Amino acid sequence: MLKKKKFWICIIITVCVLAIGICGFAGNYLINYALIVDEQGCIGSMNGEAYTGHQDTKAQAYYDEWVKNQQLKEWTIKNQQGQQLWAQVYEGNQDSHIYVLAVHGYTVDHRDIAPAIVPFVEKGWNVIAIDQRGRGKSEGDFLSMGWLEKDDIILWAKCICEEDQKAQIILYGESMGAATIMMAAGENELLPKQVVAVVEDCGYTSAYDMFKDQLKERFGLPSFPFLPAASIVGQIRLGFSFYNADAQEQLKKATLPILFIHGGSDDYVPTSMGEKLYEEYTGEKQLLIVDGAGHGQSADVDADTYYKTVFSFLKNYVNE
Repeated sequence: MLKKKKFWICIIITVCVLAIGICGFAGNYLINYALIVDEQGCIGSMNGEAYTGHQDTKAQAYYDEWVKNQQLKEWTIKNQQGQQLWAQVYEGNQDSHIYVLAVHGYTVDHRDIAPAIVPFVEKGWNVIAIDQRGRGKSEGDFLSMGWLEKDDIILWAKCICEEDQKAQIILYGESMGAATIMMAAGENELLPKQVVAVVEDCGYTSAYDMFKDQLKERFGLPSFPFLPAASIVGQIRLGFSFYNADAQEQLKKATLPILFIHGGSDDYVPTSMGEKLYEEYTGEKQLLIVDGAGHGQSADVDADTYYKTVFSFLKNYVNE
């Protein structure tokens, strides 16, 4: 009887060790696949294809011609981890104190959001289009889906204030960039008071929600136990977990006016996420759903409605 009991205890221990090992391996793989940036600037989810910075859109074609006549500047800052961060500066009218801090999405860099910022500059406003950590010309070897990046947004906002004491700053972001600025908006005590409004385009509720959907779609796997395992690995290796990067939770602390934009046909960051963020936000807000637009395509599908809505919303919070 005692031998039989010991046998089953050994079996149970072996199964538990194997399960922990499998989960640890899977969690580590997911971290490498989704977050780690290699020496070529690629992330596992990019399947070895380097980002080219070019889109086949009318906005891109217009930007390519427009930018030839622009006098561009570059800014750099150091973040709390000592990484050098880079930004492209598009100057508007000399007497303008309005700044749009433009934040790109996952796996890309400032070039992805650049075509969308042209109307802001043509209006005379200044645009600071940043490369997020680990992307483009900014240093960094992993992404945190907006959680650590939100601290960089606060530093960029402070940098603008140092350059112009009369600055009025608008946070503008797409996809992961949108999630990043929403998380930054929740840092009321740290974010400069010169930040007056937020325009988020197709941001997600949380990194956990995003990876849960992608895990099922790309690998056919359930979120449990693999995402909790990846979160533990992320906490150990990178100092954060998927549970941290939660725009929905951060917005509970935010007070800034927010314009929520989402494509009506977005199946990457589901439209329902944008609607949920809007519904639950208690501050001043507006929602624009662009019919027929996929992920990050709202400004391309209906540019007229897009920018009319953006400028109509923002005129309430800036002094031109």
